[in-house]
Amino acid sequence: MSIILLGCSADEVIKVGSPFNDEGTEGVKFNNEITDEKAITKLRTIIDHSKGIDKPNIENEAEAFFQLDRPDESVSEIRRYIWFQDDGSTVLFDGGSNYASLTKEQTLELKSILEL
Repeated sequence: MSIILLGCSADEVIKVGSPFNDEGTEGVKFNNEITDEKAITKLRTIIDHSKGIDKPNIENEAEAFFQLDRPDESVSEIRRYIWFQDDGSTVLFDGGSNYASLTKEQTLELKSILEL
């Protein structure tokens, strides 16, 4: 019985969605959940290797959003809004005050993981 509980407590899920702003109501419409351990590990690596940047001059709404949750613990560990750039790179925002950028290669891997 304890083995089953240990397996459940490590469950993680990446939720992927589209941000929206309808007449002042902001939120995210989630349309995909990813539970593959390899994808989760790759996502963590990408985030760990993202480069912190100053707040960019972005006026449009984010194109996508993801969060890495541990549902058994009711924890959302990583949350990022995504803006894809014309040069193939990506800007990420954690919803607080931290922005980061991804290279073109990291962006391609992120898109593959999130199935975008």
